[in-house]
Amino acid sequence: MRRSALLRDDAGMRYSFPVLALALGLAACGSTNNDRASTFRGGAGGDAAYGRGLQALEAGNLQQANGYFSCSAQFGGGYEVAWYYAGTTALELAGNGGPEAEAYREDGVHHLTVSGNAGWGASQAALARYYHERGNAAEAVYWTQLYTNNVREMSLGLTRMSTELIADIRASVPPDTFAEIQGRALRFVPDPIPAGRPSEECSAAISGDRERGGRQRAHTPVNPQQRTSPQGSQRRQPGSPY
Repeated sequence: MRRSALLRDDAGMRYSFPVLALALGLAACGSTNNDRASTFRGGAGGDAAYGRGLQALEAGNLQQANGYFSCSAQFGGGYEVAWYYAGTTALELAGNGGPEAEAYREDGVHHLTVSGNAGWGASQAALARYYHERGNAAEAVYWTQLYTNNVREMSLGLTRMSTELIADIRASVPPDTFAEIQGRALRFVPDPIPAGRPSEECSAAISGDRERGGRQRAHTPVNPQQRTSPQGSQRRQPGSPY
């Protein structure tokens, strides 16, 4: 199966650390929610769903991977990488067409926007490319500015966007518009993702409870029209983007 640029650019990120170690790192630096420590489920729950999502993605089962990543994202803050993959896989599914294409597109943008607003660099870079490819210059410049100003990305030496792409995006708007967008980006305040509660469908998929149809549900993606969290539920507050 052909992988889109959104997936190919971060193929190496999936196996940089074991799932548990990665999730522990995210819990420590991916959210400023004071309740995060008491609700983090190391080695189970969101980690299990994320790990199964990686396996499905590697096997080329994009729809199943999207379902697992969406499930992992339901656990909320600390699983920003799952939000990222839920977004990129949804956009890939949308690009394949079909009756659910628009629902997948909306779901993909939603997951990337929420995690991007939480300060997750991979999501910011993905949104910059997404809007650039669709001719939305203003949004492409905005997300590019957030990404290039992302302290975590710079400190880790990550380069998810080429210098040529960044230059092309910045040149797509006139100087006065760029200055206005740059000011908007400088006023950015990260919006941490609060701890979440998985749906019954998600819990059944990762529990393996055969009596409740766990085997069937584990292969059934979360409905793309069922958002991980309701609109307006994210509280904007000062905090670190990483």
